[in-house]
Amino acid sequence: MMFQGIRVLEVSAWVMVPAAGVLLSDFGAEVIKVEHPRTGDPARGLLTGGLSPSVGQVNMMVEQTNRGKRSIGVDIAKPAGREIIYELAASCDVFLTSLLPEVRRRLGIDVADLRIHNPSIIYAKADAVGPNGKEAGKPGFDASVFFGRAGILNSMDKNGNAPDPRPGFGDKTAALSLAYGIAGALFRRERTDEASVVDVSLLSSAMWVASSDILYSWVLDRDFSRVQRPLTNPLSRSYSTADGRRIMLSMLASDRWWPELCRHIGREDLLNDERFADAGARTEHAEACSDELATTFRSAPLEEWRKRLASLKGPWEVVQNSREVVDDTQALANGFIGSVDHPTGNEVRAIRSPVRIDDKSHPLATAPEAWQDTEAVLHELGYGWDEIAELQNEGILP
Repeated sequence: MMFQGIRVLEVSAWVMVPAAGVLLSDFGAEVIKVEHPRTGDPARGLLTGGLSPSVGQVNMMVEQTNRGKRSIGVDIAKPAGREIIYELAASCDVFLTSLLPEVRRRLGIDVADLRIHNPSIIYAKADAVGPNGKEAGKPGFDASVFFGRAGILNSMDKNGNAPDPRPGFGDKTAALSLAYGIAGALFRRERTDEASVVDVSLLSSAMWVASSDILYSWVLDRDFSRVQRPLTNPLSRSYSTADGRRIMLSMLASDRWWPELCRHIGREDLLNDERFADAGARTEHAEACSDELATTFRSAPLEEWRKRLASLKGPWEVVQNSREVVDDTQALANGFIGSVDHPTGNEVRAIRSPVRIDDKSHPLATAPEAWQDTEAVLHELGYGWDEIAELQNEGILP
């Protein structure tokens, strides 16, 4: 496990930063999640779109973004609670937080505060729009920043009908960036003994993902997503089947795949059509070629096409819905999705972090209940039962 022996102190909530903590814990890091001793992480009570994503009593949002961690409850706003954070930070390699700059300063857990207690700690923070500029410290979530401000939602808008942002896309993308930054900072510290401050934002992550649209728009000095692009390759688009499903062709090198495609769909006659003789001819007669393919794909249901295209080596895929992806045989064969026995007695599915090391899937764990490790962690710091009871009476611990 590549992060074995790395200790992370996480003071964060919701999805983006906790998801980065999971990317570290999945590969062996000990991640101690600090939650408020009365309210916990607000994600524990979140209803998404009116639907509580749960399996029995298991909150799936919490499972996705907190598995494999330890949870302690500490009121950082109180001096005795802050001292606990300082003691923990002294023994950690990474401090990971989603708190905004003003809150970090008020609580006394900003970079300079923690470096007093641990000069070599890597301080990793994430926010909505970046740490500099007049909007620094502005709050935000992925729907508004990642999808909205970065232009992604606009690029998906067709005739004034933009789809709703899907849950967690921006958060999970930024989490990958944050975990990458932390891994790089750990490597740098190993080589140079220098401790870094890692910054990631929803806006920067979205701009990286959407960089083609953004930069092409700059070159053209207009919105690239609104540029009408003529069909040039009929082998690079989706086609409907007889039962209303879709098949996506991605055969960019169309001359290579055209003969094989025609044979697999039972249209060898197209090979003798001069309009489709090569890529240039198919581009010139793209609409006619596309119409022929569309008519053919509409002649049979999806399952028939699965069978007929199974041996086609050219790039194509069925456009699946999310429920189908859960049972995707290739995903299961590679361990991209797994299951774990939850302490509640439920079997819970989980999507693994998207990295395999030495061709092995990393083990899956469950998310902790709020504050379940508080006493154990404090005992490890040297606190006795009387001290813990006193902190509980003062409301500093749950």
